[in-house]
Amino acid sequence: MIKRGVVLTALALAGMSVGPAAADEAKIPVSATMMLNILSAPMEPREAAYDRALKEDGPAPRAEGFVLQPDGSMVYGSGRGTVTVTVKNPCPPGSAHYEPPPLPGRRLRN
Repeated sequence: MIKRGVVLTALALAGMSVGPAAADEAKIPVSATMMLNILSAPMEPREAAYDRALKEDGPAPRAEGFVLQPDGSMVYGSGRGTVTVTVKNPCPPGSAHYEPPPLPGRRLRN
């Protein structure tokens, strides 16, 4: 019984908060002539829109390839769509990573 009262109170409070929002939307009357005016707005013919689109300049060309930065990273593009690539090798020079593998059947010397 108590749960039902809590639920009804919560619904009543939610319903009271919706009232002012609904009243704001009801201030502008919507008539049939308004709807017909919106729907009967003149449209640009397809051919004219196509010709205008062909005459407009296209997007600026993107920079070709990657550009090497002084810190060794590479940058592709400019502006908002820039991509930066940094490759770091965790193996220092002189480690087993840079040395050729041993021949088959022979052990690696330590």
